Amino acid sequence: QSTWALAKCMCVSREFCEANLRLLFTLLNTKSAAITPAIRGNIVIALGDLVVRFPNSLEPWTAHIYSRLRDSEPKVRQNTLMVLTHLILNDMIKVKGQISEFALCLGVADKRISD
Repeated sequence: QSTWALAKCMCVSREFCEANLRLLFTLLNTKSAAITPAIRGNIVIALGDLVVRFPNSLEPWTAHIYSRLRDSEPKVRQNTLMVLTHLILNDMIKVKGQISEFALCLGVADKRISD
């Protein structure tokens, strides 16, 4: 997948990463036949890798990552929840006003997300 390759290349260089973050988030927010939920879920996982590698570059984009907790696709929400949980528990990102986004996941019908 080209999006996965792009994200992995972004892990190599801070300059390349910063130059392509907008593109990656645009792809993440795109809902079309070309950008399937599986691809968007993989983008969320790749963003977790990028946060670990370049936390200062990704910090302004944190709200966009949290917004995927409201995605219409359960797999994207589940991947986002797992990535954010990992990043928070490892002190890679700080929880600010977004804790309410996690609380919304408790009321989701999909047990893989609410549990």
